[in-house]
Amino acid sequence: MKSNNTIPVLKMSDLMDGVLDFFKYLLQKIRLALLLIILGLGFSLGFYLMQQPKYAGKVSFILEEKSGGMGGGISGLASQFGFDIGGLTGSAGLFAGDNILDILKSRTIIEKVLLSRVDSATNLKSATLADSYLLWSGLHEKWKKNTALSTCNFTHTIAGKANTRLQDSVLLVIYQQLTKKYVTAERLNKKGSIIEVVTTSPNEIFSKLFTERLVLETMRMYVDLKTSVAAKNIRRMEQRSDSLMQLLNTKSYKSANLQVLDANIAFKSSAVPVELSQRDKSVTYALYTEVMKNLEASRMALAGQTPVINLLDNAKYPLEDQQIPLLKLIFIGVFGGLGLMLVLAFITYAPSPSPDLVTTKTTA
Repeated sequence: MKSNNTIPVLKMSDLMDGVLDFFKYLLQKIRLALLLIILGLGFSLGFYLMQQPKYAGKVSFILEEKSGGMGGGISGLASQFGFDIGGLTGSAGLFAGDNILDILKSRTIIEKVLLSRVDSATNLKSATLADSYLLWSGLHEKWKKNTALSTCNFTHTIAGKANTRLQDSVLLVIYQQLTKKYVTAERLNKKGSIIEVVTTSPNEIFSKLFTERLVLETMRMYVDLKTSVAAKNIRRMEQRSDSLMQLLNTKSYKSANLQVLDANIAFKSSAVPVELSQRDKSVTYALYTEVMKNLEASRMALAGQTPVINLLDNAKYPLEDQQIPLLKLIFIGVFGGLGLMLVLAFITYAPSPSPDLVTTKTTA
């Protein structure tokens, strides 16, 4: 039984002819290519003219947690062999892991920064950062149909005093937009302790001031929370030591007044009040000594628990403008037009069949 199966064989000459035919086809579409390149350049130029400035205020700081000496030493030694003891045992640090990043973008801190004055050094009634945001973000213009919203401002707000319901609502809108679009906080290295905070906005002054104050508020809150318990204990012991000092002084004066220089030696009971006073004074002095010891020990412990936060890089004028440059947009427009033309050419190109197609026959 015989069967005829034809298998097409493509020669190199046929492949080269096909490539040449495709390039000839491209040359025929030169007008389309020029049109697409011009359109790409037009879109690039339009995007360049429409994009707003993007001033990036960058502040980075180093966070050093102070922990127990033995545990820290063992963890450091184990990390050299690839073991993460800290991850297995957990961290006692309040801001361990990425919690510090969440605190940087918390509503409490951001709203506190927004209510700070733009020119707080010279004018306590100047506009706040929240007022600045409402202006450059266009929210006032967007809310112009609503008189209450379009006239809402924070110029007369007082620190520590509750805001109105409308002001809190506006602050919530600003907070949500800032955290989603303009503010980022991240570790430069997943295992490192350097944290960078960036605020990108069309307003250069806002980007710089907001980033700096956000980091400073976070650092202040960080230290206060880490040392609040120890600081309260120290204040209580200081009050106790002051009261014991006053009591000790009172006992000293009382003991001196009870001493009689020409007392009759026949009456031994005359020395009893002096002895009792001296005994009370000794007990008070012993208590005062112990309190002072504990107070100094607590102060040393507080110094050991206080985290070290150092600013690494601060935002400085002029801030970096992160707009896409025109030259880059031109390249994108040109290559985008060429790429689109090639895609259309591949779709519409129909190769002609080769007359020199060679086939082979197989028999079975």
